[in-house]
Amino acid sequence: RAPPPPPPPLPPHSFVLAPMVGGSELPFRLLARRYGAELCYTPMICCEAFLQPGAGVTLLERHPEDCPLVAHFSGNEPQKLLDAARAAERCSGVVAVDLNLGCPQRSARSGHFGAFLCDPADRALLLRIVSTLSRSLSVPFFCKIRLLDELDDTLTFVQQLEAAGCALLAVHGRYRGSPLRRRDGPAHLDQIARIKQKLSIPVVTNGNVRNAAEFIESLLITGADGAMAAEGALDDPAIFAKAAAHALAERARLKGEVRQAKALKAARDQGRRLTKEEKAVVKGRKAAKARLAKLPRLRPPPLLSSAVPFPPPPANAAAAANAVANAGAVTPPPPSPFDLAEQYVALVERHPPPGGEDALLSHSIFHLRRLCRTPLTEYGLLADLQACTSLAACLAVVKRCRAHVEGTLVFEGRRRPPSYWRRQQRRGRLVP
Repeated sequence: RAPPPPPPPLPPHSFVLAPMVGGSELPFRLLARRYGAELCYTPMICCEAFLQPGAGVTLLERHPEDCPLVAHFSGNEPQKLLDAARAAERCSGVVAVDLNLGCPQRSARSGHFGAFLCDPADRALLLRIVSTLSRSLSVPFFCKIRLLDELDDTLTFVQQLEAAGCALLAVHGRYRGSPLRRRDGPAHLDQIARIKQKLSIPVVTNGNVRNAAEFIESLLITGADGAMAAEGALDDPAIFAKAAAHALAERARLKGEVRQAKALKAARDQGRRLTKEEKAVVKGRKAAKARLAKLPRLRPPPLLSSAVPFPPPPANAAAAANAVANAGAVTPPPPSPFDLAEQYVALVERHPPPGGEDALLSHSIFHLRRLCRTPLTEYGLLADLQACTSLAACLAVVKRCRAHVEGTLVFEGRRRPPSYWRRQQRRGRLVP
């Protein structure tokens, strides 16, 4: 009897862009990849919509540089999900298929998918779906879940998913909640750590990742194989490159602490009296070594992609000399929010999202608000952006804001802190 074929290889999954409806469309995925995202998920795709004639390729928004890509589906019928997954796996760039088991919204409740497919009454159906797709596809099959109400139930559930054939599990460390209240504070990363201990398949943590430091901290706390960024990536798509740089800097810092503690210990053994601060360094050596051992080894992000234009050249000679000196560096300098916004607009112009002009405008306004939220609020330009009726008008607002920040355009109004505009929004005086 011939041995079973080896499982298909998994794509790299240290730096992952989360699936986001209206957020992880093609232009934003390309922007995130430019700054170190290794693996990107499509927005949630309803399998029934995907199977409509001609709809599948459009919804996937394929591009040669958008690889590796995970096709992220919702549904509750095994055959329809299998048909959609088989169509998706034949598309270039798609390296895995994922089942949405975490969506907590009202549409998921009424459509009986996402987090509302994880109840015990549906467990047999769900495991049949996972088993059917994992055995029938030529690419790995993933699942993305939320925590169940009880930790023991969650641990049993994830082990069942692994046994059914799930090859990689992404875990959002929050509960499903109710359709009207889906967030209950910070994600429970301690529970993701318990999940990781129970499983032999890779686990990707999701939640509490708002910046590069939190990205690395979530990996340290959970021991997960990768971290998935959603809100943090919307605010700063360069979070992945910054996380890799933060990990390298933290590794260098911890190695320095260990070396210093070792030298101080040797000096103490030779009779030198240590100061209170030096004693603290020696005492902290064990903790530094333990943290160093847990710190993930993340490779630096790749060179800048040709998919988007490079930032504009430096305005002064000193900056130009700096740029020439650093031309051979692998990691580009951190982009400003305005750099990211202008690069995103260039990508949208090249790759407009499906849905026509309305979808293009709504996606663009959403992303530009997130990328430049602080300066737009400070200079009172959020309402101007919201009122834009074309992509060119959106870009003009962003450039005007940049000119205010850089001092090339005088701001005649009164600058307000972001907290002021948040209060105005709560009082209904500003369109959210």
